Amino acid sequence: MIQLREYQETLIRKAQDAYRLGYKAPCVVAPCGAGKSIVIASIAKRTADKGNFVLFLVHRRELCDQIEETFQLLNIPKAQYMIGMVQTVVRRLDRMEKPSLIITDENHHGLAASYRKIYDHFSDVLRLGFTATPIRLNGSGLGDVNDILIEEVDAE
Repeated sequence: MIQLREYQETLIRKAQDAYRLGYKAPCVVAPCGAGKSIVIASIAKRTADKGNFVLFLVHRRELCDQIEETFQLLNIPKAQYMIGMVQTVVRRLDRMEKPSLIITDENHHGLAASYRKIYDHFSDVLRLGFTATPIRLNGSGLGDVNDILIEEVDAE
């Protein structure tokens, strides 16, 4: 069993609180090295343990393998989640099981048309994004795809 750090538990609690307050698409902001993968897997496990299906979106193949290992480490049943590259998920939307939660890694990519197509297709599904950079290179924020930023960890 993996023991989460206090700040990681706080991020999870703040995300849960955001949903209780009526937010539908929080974004967790944490710097590199903060253990986002274990936080993501812990949230996916808690969701799966309730019998719910999780869709985890990534934009690079290497990220699929990395998070898959973490999901397996936490013994999340394979039938309770799908880890998919955005480009693949977009092509399979009509054949996919509807998730109870969509988790987006590198959430600053979430403004792209491919992500938006997924979000629109599952418009009534709760979302949770994770990023170290809540502002895109063009200077725009994530207000179009997220309704609250959750921060806890300082990069220092």
